[in-house]
Amino acid sequence: MCGIAGFNWPDQRLVNTMMDTLRHRGPDDEGSYVNEEVSLGHRRLAIVDLSEMGHQPMVYEHSGRRVIVTYNGEIFNYHEVRNALQGKGYRFRSESDTEIILAAYLEWGRDCVRQFNGMWAFALYDEAARQLFLSRDRFGEKPLHYFLEEGRLIFASEIKAILAHPVRRRANREVVSDYLYKGEAQGRLESFFEDIVMLPPAHNAVFDLRTKRMTRQQYYEPHRDSRRVAPDEFRASLKKAVERRLIADVPVSISLSSGTDSTSVAALTAQLTPTGVKAFTTATDQQVGDETKLIAHFLARYPQFELERSSLSEASFCQHYREAIYHMDEPFARQSAYVRWEIANLTKQHRRKVLLNGEGADEVLGGYVSFAPRFLVDLLKKRHPIRLARELYATLLHPERRRIVRELGGVVSRPTSRMREARAKASELQRKFGIRMERVEDASPRYVDIKDFLDAQVRGYSLPRLLTCNDKMSMANSVEGRAPFLDHEFVDLAFSMETTVLMVKGWRKFPLREAMNGLIPDDILFRKSKDTFNAPIFDYLRSESIRQRVGEIFQEPRTAAIFNPRAYVSEYERFLERRGADRPFLLHGLFLEEWARMFEVEFA
Repeated sequence: MCGIAGFNWPDQRLVNTMMDTLRHRGPDDEGSYVNEEVSLGHRRLAIVDLSEMGHQPMVYEHSGRRVIVTYNGEIFNYHEVRNALQGKGYRFRSESDTEIILAAYLEWGRDCVRQFNGMWAFALYDEAARQLFLSRDRFGEKPLHYFLEEGRLIFASEIKAILAHPVRRRANREVVSDYLYKGEAQGRLESFFEDIVMLPPAHNAVFDLRTKRMTRQQYYEPHRDSRRVAPDEFRASLKKAVERRLIADVPVSISLSSGTDSTSVAALTAQLTPTGVKAFTTATDQQVGDETKLIAHFLARYPQFELERSSLSEASFCQHYREAIYHMDEPFARQSAYVRWEIANLTKQHRRKVLLNGEGADEVLGGYVSFAPRFLVDLLKKRHPIRLARELYATLLHPERRRIVRELGGVVSRPTSRMREARAKASELQRKFGIRMERVEDASPRYVDIKDFLDAQVRGYSLPRLLTCNDKMSMANSVEGRAPFLDHEFVDLAFSMETTVLMVKGWRKFPLREAMNGLIPDDILFRKSKDTFNAPIFDYLRSESIRQRVGEIFQEPRTAAIFNPRAYVSEYERFLERRGADRPFLLHGLFLEEWARMFEVEFA
């Protein structure tokens, strides 16, 4: 919805500079609030209440108390919360959800966020208490970065706004190490910049303007239970989540692939929206990830969708990959980041601001290949021998059986064995590229049961990584992404289901398939594997423009402090000659150097 920024001292010029870096997040309006204690800034992407009454930072007064907020996101149940507050004597001037946050805070204090169904990152200034109240939504759909040192608090929707201050631009060696050795990037609270971190999802923070100290508190975790959930109840909960995310004063569109997740959102949207809806997808000239044939089958059933397609290409990648790095604020590891940028850019070209998506379904319902082996182990632990035998048999017939078996080997192997393998890979990279950073060893995660594993996916690494990428790539194009599968009431329902129904006869996310049966074509609903949401980026690395760029930037690279540029160029030449090469390291090394140059990063 917007971009927010601020800090705990007065400086109108500096807050304006921060806002300039976030113009893409909010091209419709700009505002600031500065007094002797705080500077708050806001860039607005108008989606609900398009009038001037939605201007931020917004001030609200009630019973002699005055509070001010800068806010990014949407509170999808704001009408219900508004009605409850009106019953308590609160009055409202606008039709925006922003004003609801302010009144809710005055009524319920920090617990106000428990009343909200939505996605948000906000900073609320309580004048009387002399506090800044920061909050981030339950699953981290909206980012909130901050820098806190020697009593100075700086926060923003994006890191580049924090870098408008004279803060250190030193690389976080542990994060860079994970990037080089394991290909991991976004998804953790620490950033690639030392001392710049994220407020965790489902957390509030209070910064006391007198003591200059911050305290944090978690306010939510998914509700766990073990009960049967009928397909009708499951579908009704998801449909309600979709309905909430259709609330807007601008047209709502959808990011559509041929997967079960986005087609489920689309099918339920079709039931709720009688008029035409724009749908956006991508394809490549090489047919990698091209799902238009299956999408066409879906659209034959739902003709109210108008499909627009972006053709991914080498030329487009070479033109835009640095732009994607800039908007991510960090080098990215997943090829899908670039694809998401292309879809958001296509959405912007068609003058749409809101994009529904299927994000979160795989994490909440166990859709990834890595879920299957852990599900089998869970059946073994819980002593379901007959069911285990059936699922093992189904695994042998599954088109992804090799990946599942390989993952199963990793799950059942001893932690020391996995550690030895990781060390061997790291040693090989060190030898080949002369990496001058130690590999950070992780303790092997321990999961009590399959819900522990899903909880780690939702609140640990997988989902936060995906959501950070989705927000940055969509907002780079002034587009707001909305994820019905991350409605917390739906997530609570999903976590209340007994685990044995999550995979049946090899079909992962079985409750979703069962609930959507009849609404989605069978060739989509009962498709055991699908093309990944990627572009052939490694092929693009052979383009003439990338060749020239590698030759240029690795003459005097900033990354020479951490790996050997000659070894990198030598490996790249092997790659061009198709003599075998470490393609992931070539990609990550290029992105890391581009990032370091772009943001003038120090590696000392």
